[in-house]
Amino acid sequence: MSLAVAAALAGAVPLPVLAQGMVLEEVLVTARKRAESLQETPLAVTALDAEGLREAGVRNLADLNSLAPNIDVVEANGAAPLASVYIRGVGQRNTGENIDSGVGIYIDDIYLGRPDGALLDLNDIQSVQVLRGPQGTLFGKNTTGGALVFTTNKPVEEFEGSVGVRVGNYDRLDTEFVLNLPLTDTLWTRFSGVTRKRDGHIENLFDGKDYMDEDRQSIIWQTRWVASDDLTLDLNLNWADTDQRMRPMKCANVNDTGWQATLFNALAIGPSTGRTLADFCQDAADAGGGDMRTVISDLGGEYKAENRGASLVAEWALSTDLSIKSISGYRYTEASQNDELDHTGIPFLHRTNTVHPEGGAGESDQFSQEFQIIGSAFDDRLQYVTGLYWFEEESKGRQSISFLGPFDPAIANLFFLNLSADTQTANNDAVAAYAQLEWEFNPQWRATLGLRYTDESRELKIQDLAIDPSTLDLNGGPAIPVGGGLFVVQRPGFEYNPGFALVEDGVRQRKVSNNDLTPMASIQYLIDGNSWLDQGSFYLTYSEGFLSGGLSESPTGELERFEPEEVENIELGFKLDLLQRRLRLNGAFFYTDYTNRQLTTLVINPEVNSPSPATINAAESTIKGFELESTWLATDNLIIGFNVTITDGDIKEFMDEQITIADASVPPGPGCVRADLTLLQVDSCPNDRSGENLPRLAEQTYLLSAQYNLETAYGTFTPRLQASWKLDMEFCFDALSCTTGLWFEDEQFELSARLGWVSPDERWVGSLFGTNLTDEDYINGGTALVESSGTGGFAVAPPRMYGAEIQYRF
Repeated sequence: MSLAVAAALAGAVPLPVLAQGMVLEEVLVTARKRAESLQETPLAVTALDAEGLREAGVRNLADLNSLAPNIDVVEANGAAPLASVYIRGVGQRNTGENIDSGVGIYIDDIYLGRPDGALLDLNDIQSVQVLRGPQGTLFGKNTTGGALVFTTNKPVEEFEGSVGVRVGNYDRLDTEFVLNLPLTDTLWTRFSGVTRKRDGHIENLFDGKDYMDEDRQSIIWQTRWVASDDLTLDLNLNWADTDQRMRPMKCANVNDTGWQATLFNALAIGPSTGRTLADFCQDAADAGGGDMRTVISDLGGEYKAENRGASLVAEWALSTDLSIKSISGYRYTEASQNDELDHTGIPFLHRTNTVHPEGGAGESDQFSQEFQIIGSAFDDRLQYVTGLYWFEEESKGRQSISFLGPFDPAIANLFFLNLSADTQTANNDAVAAYAQLEWEFNPQWRATLGLRYTDESRELKIQDLAIDPSTLDLNGGPAIPVGGGLFVVQRPGFEYNPGFALVEDGVRQRKVSNNDLTPMASIQYLIDGNSWLDQGSFYLTYSEGFLSGGLSESPTGELERFEPEEVENIELGFKLDLLQRRLRLNGAFFYTDYTNRQLTTLVINPEVNSPSPATINAAESTIKGFELESTWLATDNLIIGFNVTITDGDIKEFMDEQITIADASVPPGPGCVRADLTLLQVDSCPNDRSGENLPRLAEQTYLLSAQYNLETAYGTFTPRLQASWKLDMEFCFDALSCTTGLWFEDEQFELSARLGWVSPDERWVGSLFGTNLTDEDYINGGTALVESSGTGGFAVAPPRMYGAEIQYRF
């Protein structure tokens, strides 16, 4: 194995053997839509090549969690095993079709609009680039936090391929293959595929099954036609399938003031079971002797996703200084999930897509077209890229049914089932035009200016559904609703029908439009080599970003508009090579100001007297910090990597709604909305949440890695040790959970090790690996609905995992 691989492990930078000795090589990135040196790119970007990804044990998007500064990636969002990415504290908890994340994910220039199936098992990947900070000019909307850019290996003119297998604990069995076939001198095709299978690591005592397993497959078929010396066309067809169990959480009792628990303890849980929600939560908390990966969940839940995609990229070089690029993309996503929200063995809060026979998976069709003109002029002193972009997405079919119950008998020998159900259809259309120019004043000074205009519209239609009471009894008996989810049923003889019918119950529909200008400007100084500095640059960049607005539930039950999220970022960065190019230091100071940041909350819908998730705006928030990436070639065989980030997030203005049990003897306070929920009344009142911690933004992170190359007659052995720390992270949700401190994780520590091997002829590649070697169970997620239930759920890191892998290349 070359030292190029070794450096990619330590600091994500390839490190080749040069005739004059060992030095750090130039790294090429495409973060600005053209190939250029990483050390001369005036933005914060981490680049990892294919061998670096493999040897660092990066198998999917979640494995990037500790390798790049200020990125937080976990293998689930809430309970669902789908992509959940935050960069510099910006991401999105809500994965609904009516909202997007602030981190854009791109594969071969195609934007992935939905997070379902976007964990992206990395097989036959050329590179991954992590762009930090708003990328509003070249990448457009939905990159207020940053972007992840994946580039696949393209077909080549030689016959080649590989097959590999990976085994490990929890009965892991992964397979992968690559086959490149040249069909003619100018037409080449490439197939690649991967399977990921592993047993779950969360034991559910309710049904005896293991949850949070892995069961994914994907295939990519690419064809390249070199039509002429100037024209190249790339066709990419891809398919992926996910069929896994969900991530149920560990229940925790917080207090006994949850308004929803108080109400339904009296209406249904107590009369039916003789116990309270807190009692069942305590059972779940004590499960397995308190072990964080042993739960009690009556729903458990499953997650399914299928993705199909196609893209056609045409590049035409009009001259040595001018080229045109067309990027056409299509992506289909079908996904469903069943969420356990109460984390207990009773049906207190379930949100499902497919549990009910009339339920349905969501389907999304996404089309995009982009034209780029890339060129240079004035003896390459002017570099420019300009383009047009069109995007259309239609999402439909997802039927979401939130169950509370059934409980039988409920109060007064009634039957209880409270249900909120709907089918959503969402449409999103966007067009944009952009340009970015870089001018070289002299060999030391460069300036960049960019501007993008985006115009988009979003339409949301919600078809509300209700229970048909005449279908609740399997025996055909009457069921008369009396309010609050209670039904008078025929006794004796009533038998609950879980396949009861749903009837249409009104439609809510609205459309909104947004437009925005997102400029950027940068000044850069390139340093000539001297006695202590081999090469380097300093830059000062101002950039803006834009996350589209949309529609969400409101306390009135109508669809309410939430505003676009807008961001301004100032960044002072440096990129330095020292000690005869054996030490690389890349860092940045940044200050980011957000207006109308989009966050998720709960509101009361008075039409059904039940809570609904909603998206609202935090008027003002800021994030500032420092990032450093370093790679040191300590000896010709020893490479040490060290990364550090220090950040400070501040929510300066954030008005939310808080739901509490009302005192019926006094009128509601100013701005409060009161709802009568049968046995009690609740008030939804304005609540100032300014000053809270931003979710999933670590105040400090550290990464330390060491790797040694040992060449022998039996091949090259490469032992590697890596430790990472993330300090002071917040995972709370509602206002009350954020005041408890229970969802605040003071330290995430992970130790991993790897022993790589490459045969003398470089045809065989293998490794032994282990992750989370100290078996830490730090918090990495949760669902904390403390205000409504008085309880919440914790999710913790995957346990210690280890295994071996072998690959044959031909």
